[in-house]
Amino acid sequence: MTTWRLPRIPHASSTLHAAISLLELHSTKLSHGDVASAFDRWRRIANRPTPSPVGYGFNSECGVWGCCPPSRDALELAIRGLPARPARELHRLVAPLDERFLNRTFADPSAPPGPWWTRRC
Repeated sequence: MTTWRLPRIPHASSTLHAAISLLELHSTKLSHGDVASAFDRWRRIANRPTPSPVGYGFNSECGVWGCCPPSRDALELAIRGLPARPARELHRLVAPLDERFLNRTFADPSAPPGPWWTRRC
């Protein structure tokens, strides 16, 4: 018998997971499991062996520009939508991935205005 499990963020507390579940339940922009899936995609993007184009609209799973909302956008929605303590915890978990992404990419001076992760190449 296969047990269905919710996607989980590694090293996240049960308090954070509960807060994320409530946020996803009441959000019009996030669905059940979106934040953990976005965390996993962002982790894979940040840890790629070689830099590749990962600007706005890129989805690491399908590889098609503009197909799916970027994972970092979903994480930012969660960080801004969670109560203070869970938001700080999620930010602490995302920060090392952001740092790695920043160290492996360059600012794109021709990128349109937007969040910092959309202006990298």
